[in-house]
Amino acid sequence: MSSTIPGRARQIRVVGVPQRPGRPPQAPTRPPRVRRVRLGSDRGVPADVAEIPAARPVPEEPVAEPAASTLPDPTAMCCTVVRAAVEVLHGDRPAAQLARWLTPLLLDQLTERARLLREAAPSAAAARTTRPVQVRRIRLERRGETAEATVIVEDQGRCRAAAVRLEAHRGQWRLSVLELG
Repeated sequence: MSSTIPGRARQIRVVGVPQRPGRPPQAPTRPPRVRRVRLGSDRGVPADVAEIPAARPVPEEPVAEPAASTLPDPTAMCCTVVRAAVEVLHGDRPAAQLARWLTPLLLDQLTERARLLREAAPSAAAARTTRPVQVRRIRLERRGETAEATVIVEDQGRCRAAAVRLEAHRGQWRLSVLELG
């Protein structure tokens, strides 16, 4: 079952590496480099544009902002959880330790990503240096019951960016989207 978006052509190009006859294919010596990891987003693209419901005007009513002052400042928690998520991807920490601060969907996706990375390079954890992940900078913006942040972390001598969306849940902040670059 294939669906296309009008105006976009879907092209898939597979380039194989020629093998010498009589030799089995060689496994890669190191894991593939992942440019971007997006977790917590389960948005799908509709199969047909006709399936998108017609837009209806929303009546403009004064919306009372919920009292955001009851929630604590999420900056420190955001830094800690992003650093811990990077440690989960390296295999230094179990993902279950973050269950309190992540939505169930995000926790499942983070656990699966860590498992795939562990299977791709079982010896990479041993070759990894013991230098801890450090948070360099954070910029956070609160909007009532949600907050969005960008976090710069130093990981194995290189800087990585993380984009985070936090949502209020039972008087606490929880990460609902985490994107690591």
